[in-house]
Amino acid sequence: MKVERTSVTLLLTLSLELGLIPGCRTSTQRTREARDAITISAENLFAAYESNEAEAQKLYQGKLLVVTGSIGTTVSPESGMGNPGLTLIDARQRPIVECLGFATQEKDAISKSKTGQSVSVKGKCMGKVVTDIPVLEDCVLQ
Repeated sequence: MKVERTSVTLLLTLSLELGLIPGCRTSTQRTREARDAITISAENLFAAYESNEAEAQKLYQGKLLVVTGSIGTTVSPESGMGNPGLTLIDARQRPIVECLGFATQEKDAISKSKTGQSVSVKGKCMGKVVTDIPVLEDCVLQ
């Protein structure tokens, strides 16, 4: 009996460390993710894609970014109608980064956000997917 309990404990520990159990992350994983995230302003990310999209793709696509900027618009759909999102804008109120795929529990925080409010968003950079501006996916407010 003690052998079974030990092997189960070992299996659970390894699964947690390797992130094999969805939704469960160890503090080591969170620290590693935070350390691996690239911090950049929304304006600098937009400028990188505008000046040399191919180079920006190499630097940022598929990577975890923490992007800081000003909120332009927000989307807080009704339950079951999609996930919340927001658009970051530049000083001329022009959209420069699209932030999509927030968890539904962030809907209240996003809906209470005001245009022009400064925010930091962590998400995976998808490059210019559908729009002419960089897109972050699976976003989380910081």
